[in-house]
Amino acid sequence: MINVEEFFTAIEQLHGYKDNGKEYIFYYDETNNYRKVKITEKGLNDFKVMFDNFTLGGICFEKSKERDNKELIKNLKLQTGQELKSKTFFKGKNTFKDCIEHKKLNIILNWILNNAYVHYSDIDSIYFSVIDIVDSICNNPIAKYFPQGLIDTFKDELYWAIRSNFEIFLDICKKTDYPNVTNEKIKIFCKGLIDIINKEQEKYTTLELIKDLIEQFINYNDLIFLKDNEERIIMESFYSLRQQRCIIFRNSMHIFDKELVDEQKMNDEYMSLNDGNKLENYKFLDSKDEVNIQISDIIIYVIAKYLKFLTHYPNENVYNTLKSLNEMGKENLTRLIQIINKSNKENIFFLETINSQRINLRRNLMNQHIENILNI
Repeated sequence: MINVEEFFTAIEQLHGYKDNGKEYIFYYDETNNYRKVKITEKGLNDFKVMFDNFTLGGICFEKSKERDNKELIKNLKLQTGQELKSKTFFKGKNTFKDCIEHKKLNIILNWILNNAYVHYSDIDSIYFSVIDIVDSICNNPIAKYFPQGLIDTFKDELYWAIRSNFEIFLDICKKTDYPNVTNEKIKIFCKGLIDIINKEQEKYTTLELIKDLIEQFINYNDLIFLKDNEERIIMESFYSLRQQRCIIFRNSMHIFDKELVDEQKMNDEYMSLNDGNKLENYKFLDSKDEVNIQISDIIIYVIAKYLKFLTHYPNENVYNTLKSLNEMGKENLTRLIQIINKSNKENIFFLETINSQRINLRRNLMNQHIENILNI
């Protein structure tokens, strides 16, 4: 059970969230849904998680202003009974350039720009794991006086240290059954982290301080967020991300694409109001029966490609790709950025990223540069 009021208050205090008083209806699909990220004897069950974030989101409307999508579907000239799905829409083309140059994407982007907003939660599963490590280490009398900005820097720098030594980190996880680090294995886990930090601390400003905190923890018997979890499971499912959206926008309705595991998890770990009632502002539907979920599938696929483009493409590749875009590609990229900007202006919490500070900074700088090139 999750107490809605406590969770909402924590979001307000930690992130400065303010309810704008509007009621929305959100439609969701997702891309790169690994469902379960686990540590195996060979490493991870899917190493694509290192570069392809799970992205959940789609389109949304104010409840009183939801627009009809029949004209959009008519203009797309789909075959009778054909479902709008990213895999068939883009015909297996996998690069950002291929997607953004798609002619029919222009029809969808213009419709969204004129009729709806977009929303998304973009999560790096490895960074999400580092959050729990740092929050456990900082759960002590000294660290509770640290400003949140410093703790966020801890998370950022430890994340990059771990990424640079990921095979070593996985070996530590296997030895300690992370994220279920029992009391007798805390020393092994902490000493493993210190070994990683020793390899990287000259590159970062706060790693020495993190190491001091970890050394204090070697003799502790409690890593609060790294116990009572399933062994060797980095991410069990993404249902908690769906719950978070339902709580932040608790006066809105949330329509998710059918996902049986997450639906069952949300029903079991229900959201409770102070009066004892459940918060039941969501439902799961088959995308075949809801066109707005299908539209969400297309736009979240494109957004995920764009975020990856901003994050992992070397600067020179970004510039070369922009130069090589045809006129349709340039127009579609312009529309995509306009939609994202419009949505961010409506509510900055429509767009959520759980990534390192460095990645968020790079994305913002690259996006601003692209806006300048396209004269947006």
